[in-house]
Amino acid sequence: MIAPCTPGVASPRTPGVASRRIPSLLRPAAVWRALALGLLCLAAGAGGARAHVTELAVLRISETGNGRYAVVWEMKPETDFGSALEPIFPPHCAFQGGLLDCGARGLVGTLGFDAIGAGQSAALFKIHARNGGIRVITLTPSQPTVLLSPNYDSVSVAGIVEIFVSYVDIGFRHILEGVDHLLFVLGLMWISATGWGLVKTVTAFTVAHSITLAAVSLGWVGVPESVVNTMIALSIAFLGVEIVREARGQTSVTLRNPFVVAFLFGLLHGFGFADGLAALGLPDGAGLVALLGFNIGVEAGQLTFVAVALALAWSTRVLHLTLPERGALLPAYGLGGIAMFWFFDRTAVLFGV
Repeated sequence: MIAPCTPGVASPRTPGVASRRIPSLLRPAAVWRALALGLLCLAAGAGGARAHVTELAVLRISETGNGRYAVVWEMKPETDFGSALEPIFPPHCAFQGGLLDCGARGLVGTLGFDAIGAGQSAALFKIHARNGGIRVITLTPSQPTVLLSPNYDSVSVAGIVEIFVSYVDIGFRHILEGVDHLLFVLGLMWISATGWGLVKTVTAFTVAHSITLAAVSLGWVGVPESVVNTMIALSIAFLGVEIVREARGQTSVTLRNPFVVAFLFGLLHGFGFADGLAALGLPDGAGLVALLGFNIGVEAGQLTFVAVALALAWSTRVLHLTLPERGALLPAYGLGGIAMFWFFDRTAVLFGV
């Protein structure tokens, strides 16, 4: 059970050895404790043991003849979201038994999904033309339908741009729905000693997970998803230990060089991102474009989180809000505790328990 999510008000703690290393923007440490506590509440409420799994649905439409298409679900979540999700085809199209017949007019008009509820993830159409072109359309609760134009060329520049934009959106959503990843990023921010140190740490993490994301997506390497998710949980617990060590005025190789640890664990987290992308798949003929878009989306989401965290840290300090001194280490222990729960839970999945 995690402590209440509302920070209390207390006098600032006397800076220790570690606190004196941090510039005014990133201190007091209670700011990060408050932010971490909020994320821990989200993690507990979201049941993040199966992190990197998103409520994403993908419907593949493959052209088989003039105006005729084969329709099959590539991904349909086994949740209320997935069971209620139904495609919306143009009125002149007849859909039965996985076959879509749009006649001489072809697949033009309104295309969408029914029952995309608020708070749920995106649903995609992957339209494969007979000439090898692919169109990827991402729909959300705020935009559940799209109007298809009659003269769309699926291999044109416009088609490539649409694939790129769709995968940017997917990557952005993927990172912001991964509570475990956000906890890890917050932990890196917590132990980064200076503003420049924060830049180096976040950059090292970005470079590292971009390397493994590309390597796995292009088929150069492969690691079992269950093993990756188990080790990701352990990486968060490791940061929890380092945060406690810093709060006690101690030091370590990690605290002196957080960018090195960020790079090493970034390689691991990149495998996790790749698993999410592998479940979706890369469109034929536009794989590199989709991979680039997905990675840019992940980075945009990560930088958005960092910016929001820094803004909250600044505003929390201005308002002089901290946790009571007695609970100073509560978020760090909570972070480690939840991470270990995820670790044991994912280990059980790993061994089929």
